[in-house]
Amino acid sequence: MDLTLMGSKIKSERKRLNLTLETLSEQVGISRNYLWEIEAGRKAPALNTLFNLGVTLNVSIDYLLGACAEKKSISSNSPVTERDLEIARIMKTLNGYEIKELSLISDVIHDFSRYFEQK
Repeated sequence: MDLTLMGSKIKSERKRLNLTLETLSEQVGISRNYLWEIEAGRKAPALNTLFNLGVTLNVSIDYLLGACAEKKSISSNSPVTERDLEIARIMKTLNGYEIKELSLISDVIHDFSRYFEQK
């Protein structure tokens, strides 16, 4: 993975949308400095961060990764549905929780799954 290329694409898309580092980092749920390091090609984003960047910038992850030259918007990328966007919003929320809290949330989801499987 070419971190410099990915970082420059993220920065270019951020500027295209007239977003500041602060604004984009808040929307994605990461620190301004971490976003700056991603854009500079110094750090690779976590998978959920990359997904959130794609959703927020309205471009596909394969474009950001350099896997395709064509810039595809999320809306024209067939696998992304309203459900996927809702999952991205949930991921942003969960990003702020500690592992102990995430474990409790996971247990609740598991209990709900078992309940609905019985119906």
